[in-house]
Amino acid sequence: MIVVICGLVPLVGALLVLLPSFKGRNACRLLVLVGLVNLVLTGIAAIGRTRGESEFFLSRYFVLDATSLLFLSVISMVFFGITIYIYHRITAGLMPEAFEGFMSRVMAFASVSVFSVLSNHLIVMWAFLELGTLAIAPLIGYARGKEGLAAAWKYLLFSIVGLGFNFLGLMCICRAVGGTHDEHSVSLFIDTLTNITSLGETMWWELGLAFMVFGLGTKLGLAPMYAWLPDAYDNAPPSITALLSAVQFNCVVLCLFREIAIFKSFDPTLVSEELIVMGVLSLVVAAMNIVTTDNYKRLIAYASLNHAGTIAIGLGVGKTAAYGVVLYVVSNAFVKALLFLTCGNIKAHFGTKKISALRGIIREMPFSGLAFMLGVFALLGFAPFGSFLGEVLMLSSMIEGWYILLFFLICIILTVVLVASGRALFPIIWGDTTDEASKKSEPWLSNVPSILFIAVLVSLGIFTPEPVTALLQEVATALSGR
Repeated sequence: MIVVICGLVPLVGALLVLLPSFKGRNACRLLVLVGLVNLVLTGIAAIGRTRGESEFFLSRYFVLDATSLLFLSVISMVFFGITIYIYHRITAGLMPEAFEGFMSRVMAFASVSVFSVLSNHLIVMWAFLELGTLAIAPLIGYARGKEGLAAAWKYLLFSIVGLGFNFLGLMCICRAVGGTHDEHSVSLFIDTLTNITSLGETMWWELGLAFMVFGLGTKLGLAPMYAWLPDAYDNAPPSITALLSAVQFNCVVLCLFREIAIFKSFDPTLVSEELIVMGVLSLVVAAMNIVTTDNYKRLIAYASLNHAGTIAIGLGVGKTAAYGVVLYVVSNAFVKALLFLTCGNIKAHFGTKKISALRGIIREMPFSGLAFMLGVFALLGFAPFGSFLGEVLMLSSMIEGWYILLFFLICIILTVVLVASGRALFPIIWGDTTDEASKKSEPWLSNVPSILFIAVLVSLGIFTPEPVTALLQEVATALSGR
């Protein structure tokens, strides 16, 4: 029941922060406390779990297995770092007044995110993803004017459409499994679905699989339904962008993992081809926009689209790429959280998001500049970060699976992304400034999340503790399916 409490703690915090006694710094302290308690409870649950076993709660609607534990651990660490960042922003006067409603929605979003990754029922998981959409959509346009409001509505529209397709796919699967009315009941419990051997009528389950993958691809921001992603990531406050890219993204990826593990074996070609096509399109779109953009936050948003496409391709390649995909997904969460929070520090200091207006930030903001540099290296897949190892494993799996043409195409696109991103971002870090830069001290609290995320990224690439490696392997095995 500890993991259920993990979901209830942010919900209680979301309600408490609205009380008159929790205003100003008290509300900020409560937010950080909720993040810390959530992280500690996740650690206790991880220590108490028996490897290879699943524990069910609340009439089997929630489960703690390897997959849910891994994603719960990732979002708990990211959420804790974001709470510290929000505390710093508020206490430094970088956010508008009356921020209690903002923090309440952030904690409500964290609560539904926890419950979504713990869900053992596909409809329950879908419902929590919808609730997460409704909780975070208003925060995208928080104090951002017309552009922020437009980005929030675009995000909401695409999310509803994407999850609508996913729901329609689930209904098609129900029709395939259950046949006509009154023949027999249909269960959408994940542990039950893993034991089914036939999905009934071919037309219905093929249509269901196609709808489910396309719907979740839309929610992830994959091409061709990607238009919401750069606008939402660019216009949202840094903490909300981090929540979107590192928390909600992983909740949707977990849902995709679950559905692929259950259903892909019934028509592996259909699922693989759909994922690979969406992935390649996403890489092409990302590369084209990275070459032309003059906004460093938007550039990182398109790089996130590139990462989503890489994950989709890895999932499409299949079993041999599973471990690389899992490692890449986990690393990707910390890379995006690190970069988007650091972008917030840079924007607050320099007052611009234009690439052409910034040069040599590492001299004026030593720590943020260093964090941004390391984040960019991880973003581009350099060693020794976990993203490098995950990408290498996925590419080697393409060779093993005889996806030779796909391998060379991906290498070409990734080279374009590497060159274009480096050309745009490296001068921001090391470039020569027209005026003499003056080194200024940075509040230590603003650096704490970056230190946490960098430590995790380096650990994933250099030395991963044995329990973490075993957990990653267990998730990869589950993802491979039967």
